[in-house]
Order: sequence, then structure tokens, then C-alpha cells
Amino acid sequence: MATTLAAGERETGQSLDVVDTADLENAAELALTAFCWWRADLPREVCEAYWRDVHGIMFARVPGLWQYRQLRLAANRPDLFPTVQTISFDAPDVAQPHGMPHALFLSEADLAVFGGNPLAQETIPNDAHNFIGRIGALLSPPSGVGRTLVDRINDPAMQGSPPVPTFVLCFVPRTGAASVEAFHRYLTEHIARPWSGHPDVMRVRVEPLPPYDLSAMRSPGVPHQWPNDETYLGWIELAVRTEGVLGDLLAGTAADELAEQVMAVHTYPVREVYTIISAGRPTEVGLRGCPAVQTIIAAGASNQRSEAVLNLLFGDAVRGLDRLRRQT
Repeated sequence: MATTLAAGERETGQSLDVVDTADLENAAELALTAFCWWRADLPREVCEAYWRDVHGIMFARVPGLWQYRQLRLAANRPDLFPTVQTISFDAPDVAQPHGMPHALFLSEADLAVFGGNPLAQETIPNDAHNFIGRIGALLSPPSGVGRTLVDRINDPAMQGSPPVPTFVLCFVPRTGAASVEAFHRYLTEHIARPWSGHPDVMRVRVEPLPPYDLSAMRSPGVPHQWPNDETYLGWIELAVRTEGVLGDLLAGTAADELAEQVMAVHTYPVREVYTIISAGRPTEVGLRGCPAVQTIIAAGASNQRSEAVLNLLFGDAVRGLDRLRRQT
């Protein structure tokens, strides 16, 4: 599905507001990252459609979320980087996640509002087993929340295939190399920040993660243990003009220092991104589901995208869950 809005514009019914994606994302104090593996007994396309159009739109009815995106991942690409001694770029098939939900909260109070809602307490967790075979979720606290260092794409409500090659790079720390805080500083200041200055880099977000113990999301009937011992201590979302830029970026990183800190880097291409909530407001995909939005666009039914019609259909959710939160 193509993006329904031009880059840098956010849905507001019949009008469009020009926004800055990095500023919107950096307003958040907490981040939730989940790594998901789909059920092996269901076709991949069924799991992904259910995730977006059934499971995902439930999040759009829960107050407290500032942003909620679903990133569909392709298989690890070890071929994109030059060889660095002692660093592995390979990942076993069983350990490679299929999808990654990423949620942002403006404050701990918003997280509490979200977590106290019946949908978030019971309905969403109890629904996960319908398509997820395994999940590992991590909550980054205010002291370690990620940052969007640059975003030249500037599309806060992206729907479908990214306009340029986009990757999620997941980092496994070297055992005993440094403290968690030191590793996070290295990931941000020595990798992500220098990369953000490259002229062919379109987007960089760095997300430090706490050590994985038990999933931060309770999902009855879904195993929470990691598939292997190589758990991630951080990830970088990287969008570039061409795939070849990745090799240039790593070549410009001090190899000795990288090898001291990092044991493995797994690089997952982002096939599609679906934004369910942006700036505290459900997107059209979050309200209706993607197939309905695609059909409306194909038919040219602009009246179905108006504030008046959406308000009649969806009530307070259309005006923004951030506003709904303040009213309760």
C-alpha cells in the first residue's frame, strides 16, 4: 500500500498539518520494542494481515499511546557489510524475528493510562496467540529512551513499503565487554550519531534496550523465551538512498572499537511499515484497517476520508487519543 499522505503531513480529517517526524518521536519519554515470530502453522500472509487489520487496530482504541508502528521484516542480510574479524553478521533462521511493533509514550503517566485500559490489560494480550508463535518485548525507561537523530523522509504516518531501502540493525553485545550504559552510549554516540551525518542517510533512530529477562508484554499462550542466547541490547532503524551505503557506513566505523563492543549485528530489511497511531492520533489505517483504506483511495471516495464521516463512525478516537486521555 502506498503512503496515503505526502511526506511531512499528518492526517487531520480534511486538512493536513506539516510536522517534523523527528520532533514528534523525540517528544516521547518511553519506548516499547517487541520482537515477534509468527505461528508456524499459519501462512505468513495470514499472520501479517491479522497483525495489522485485527490486532493492530485495537491499539488505536486505547488511550495513552503517542506512536504505534508495525515493521514487517525480511530475512537477515549479512551480505550488506564488509567482513569484520570476530563480529558475526549471520543469524540462525529460528532466531530471526518476522515483525517488530514499536510504540512510544510521552510519559510514564501515559503508559499507566494505556496499561490500565481493559483492551491493553486483557483483550490485546489474549489475542496475541491467534497469530504470534513467540514474542519478546522490552520497555526502555526514560533514562535510556531512543532518539531519532535524523529523518529526511519525514513521513510520520507511513503506510506500506518505505520509499528508500530501510533496515533494522540489531546489536548483540560482546559478553563482559562493557556495562549496559556504556554499550548504549557507544551505540548512540559512536555508531548512530556519526551515521546520521552521512549525506546518503535518510533516517536514523537509535533504540537502546534493557537486558532481556522476561517479556514486558504478557501474552497468555505465547512463549516469551528468546529463541537463542544472542539477545539484543539495542537496535538502529536506518534508511539510506541505496543499499551500498551500509557498507560505507561500517567502513567508516572504527573496526577495533566495534569488535570490542559488539559480538553480532543482524540486519533485517524493512519490507513494510504500518503506522497505527501518530502523534497520539489514530491514522486511517488504525481506524479502518488497510484493505478498507486501499479501497476508498482506489474508488476516489474522498468523502469517506472527511472529518465529519470519520467522526460519525469512530467518535472520540478520530479527535485523537491524546485528547481522549485528557477527558477521562
